[in-house]
Amino acid sequence: MMTNYGLASSNPGHGTMPTDTSKAVCINTQRGRLFHDRDYHVHLGGAIPHWLIAQWIDSCQLSTEDDIFDLVAPSKSGHAPLIKVRDAINKYRRRDFDTLPVSKLLFLSAYNSPKYKSLPIFLTMYRAYSKRHLLHEYATTIAKGEYMHLHADVRVSLPVPNENAEDGRNKESTYEYALRAMKEMVHFQNSLLPTQRLFITIPRQTFNININKEYFDAFVELLSESITENDWSSTSLPMREKQQPAFDFAGQPLSLTQTIQLLSKLRITFPHAFICYHHGEVCPGIPFTDRVKDTLELLPYVNRIGHGLCLGLAVLRLYPDENGRLRDALTTDTLVLDKNRDIAYQCLHKMAELNIGIEVSPTCNVTLGGASSYTILRKYVKEFLDAGVDVFVGTDDPGFLNTTMEEEIKILRDIAFTNQPT
Repeated sequence: MMTNYGLASSNPGHGTMPTDTSKAVCINTQRGRLFHDRDYHVHLGGAIPHWLIAQWIDSCQLSTEDDIFDLVAPSKSGHAPLIKVRDAINKYRRRDFDTLPVSKLLFLSAYNSPKYKSLPIFLTMYRAYSKRHLLHEYATTIAKGEYMHLHADVRVSLPVPNENAEDGRNKESTYEYALRAMKEMVHFQNSLLPTQRLFITIPRQTFNININKEYFDAFVELLSESITENDWSSTSLPMREKQQPAFDFAGQPLSLTQTIQLLSKLRITFPHAFICYHHGEVCPGIPFTDRVKDTLELLPYVNRIGHGLCLGLAVLRLYPDENGRLRDALTTDTLVLDKNRDIAYQCLHKMAELNIGIEVSPTCNVTLGGASSYTILRKYVKEFLDAGVDVFVGTDDPGFLNTTMEEEIKILRDIAFTNQPT
C-alpha cells in the first residue's frame, strides 16, 4: 500500500484554543496536513537582502570588528562572553575570511555548501548584522525584498528596556518603555505589506521572570487598553487580524519555568491572540528530556510550536548530548529513549486533538544541527503528520540561510512527501 502526503494550500483557521481541554478525548483519526501558502515563520532581521548588508558595510554602518554577546553559552560569571564578529565568521565557515567579500562569504547557500556549525555562532552573526536602528529604517525595504514572501508571518522583537541608560542612570519608567515599544511595533506593522502579519516577538533573554518582567507587563497592559478602548485605527495597532495580536517567544533557549508566567499573562489578557513559541531546538544548557517534557506544559497556551525538534528526535529514539551531537540506542540508555519517545507521542496526539501545529523550517533545522540531516528531517516530519499534527512551512532566516519558500517546499516535496510505503 502506498501513502501520498498532500500539500495543503490554505489554512482553515488552525490553532483556536478550546475553552476546556480537560474533557477532550485523545482520538486521532485524521492525518496532518502540510501548509505552505505563506511563510509561517520568518524573522524580519533574518530576511535582509544581501545587497543591503553589503551597502551597510560599505557605508561603515556595520563592522565585522563588533563584539557581540553569545546568548547561548553564558560564562560562569553569569555574563555572556563576547565574540568578535570577524573571528566568529572566520572560525565557523570553512573558508578563508579574506578570500571573499563579506557579503558573499556570509550568504553562500546553506543548502548547497558547508553549513554553519553551531547555533551560538549563527545567532552571533544574526544579531551583528540586524542592528535595531537599521531594521527600523529599512523595514519596508526588507519586507519587499527578495527573501520575504508576499504572504508572511513576520517576527519582530520587542525593544530592550533602558537600552540608552548609562550605569543605571536615566532609566525609563515602565510606562515610558511600554509607549516606546508600542510605537516601534506600530512602525513595523505599518512597514509590512498588507498581506504580511506582524508577530510581536518576546526575546527570552530580555524578558523572563528574572529580567524586565515589569516592563513586559506594562507593554501588555498598554496594548490591552489600546485594543479595549478602540481609540486607534486597526492600522495603528500591531494586530494580526480583527484586532487580535500575534506573539512569539524566541531568542535564548531557557527553562520553561522562566517564561511560563509571561505566556500565561498573554493568554489571559488576550484569550483569542495567536501565540507561537520557539521550542525544542537542540542546544547546550537544558537537558534534552526536560525539553521533551516541557512541551506538554506549553500546550494550554500556544497555537503553534516553532521547530519542535525535541519531539522529532524523541520519536525517532535519538538523543543529543550536551554539545548537540545526536546519539542513538547503541550509546544511550534504552529506558531513557523509550520514555522520551512515549512522552513525545503523547505530546503529538494532544497537539492533534487541540489543533496545535508545528512550524518546520527545513534549511534552518538541518543547517543549525537540530535535524542532523535531511533523512532525519524526512522521518520526523512524517511522524508529525501521521500523528495528525499539521505542519506549517517557514524559512526562519532566509537571508542568512540563503533560502526561499520555494526552496523549502522543494526540499519537503523531494524528501518527505513523495510516496512512502506504510
